[in-house]
Amino acid sequence: MRLFIPCNMDWRLIVPGETGWERVDWAQAREVRLRPGQGAAVALPDGVWQGQYRLSSADIIQAAQALTGHALAARQAELSQGFAPLPGGHRLGVCGVMGPKGFTEITSLCVRLAHEVKGVGKDVYSRLQGRSALIIGPPGSGKTTLLRDLARLSSLDGTQTGIADERGEIAACRNGTPQLDVGPNTDVVMGMEKAKALLLLIRAMSPQLVATDELGGAEDAAAVMEACRCGVQALATVHGGSVQDVMRRQGMETLLRQGVFQKYIVLSSPGKAPRIEEAGA
Repeated sequence: MRLFIPCNMDWRLIVPGETGWERVDWAQAREVRLRPGQGAAVALPDGVWQGQYRLSSADIIQAAQALTGHALAARQAELSQGFAPLPGGHRLGVCGVMGPKGFTEITSLCVRLAHEVKGVGKDVYSRLQGRSALIIGPPGSGKTTLLRDLARLSSLDGTQTGIADERGEIAACRNGTPQLDVGPNTDVVMGMEKAKALLLLIRAMSPQLVATDELGGAEDAAAVMEACRCGVQALATVHGGSVQDVMRRQGMETLLRQGVFQKYIVLSSPGKAPRIEEAGA
């Protein structure tokens, strides 16, 4: 398996006050958290690296400006949802004081770092056998990484694949080209609500498989059901600790009870083998 971080963030420029960035193993880093009065915190598989420089509120604003390409004000609409996609499939999470037109103060930042791990889905892919599957796991468990690799493997096998990449975290297209490897037979719709993007892909591109990340409510569920009624294989992710957790979510119960997904792939944390459950078992 090959681990790849798709874009190089120079944290020496984002937080110039911290001098210990070179000690971080960025190949293993999962996220970076910045809070005023605290040192930068980098989540690693074996714990948290903590910076020594105490961040000020001005440092947090400077970091937010740098991460958004010095377009913080212009991206307030995105940030009002609590996050904004970054180049390379990374995601910027924001907390603060919300005003009528966006954040008036930013109190903390969290940058979730995307990792492309080619081959991570090989064993799972061999067990899917062309069946629709739902990937279930808590935040940071590797759902998107696995979804991307399953789509890539399907595409490599000649399957016409469509990806509804609402947040730009699966394929991370830039200038019309995916920055992450999603395979040679893959079409991507990015920046559109996933429910609309799924239906667009079905109508315009005749996919054999569609993939999308983080199913939400009833509208997302209905779009996936429509895709499967058209004879299309579906791969999707959803937050949860178990199938039972997902069943309790509004809109998801109908999706699961109708047998849209034949397999459930349950993740606990990055690096741990997923548990595959048969629907109805």
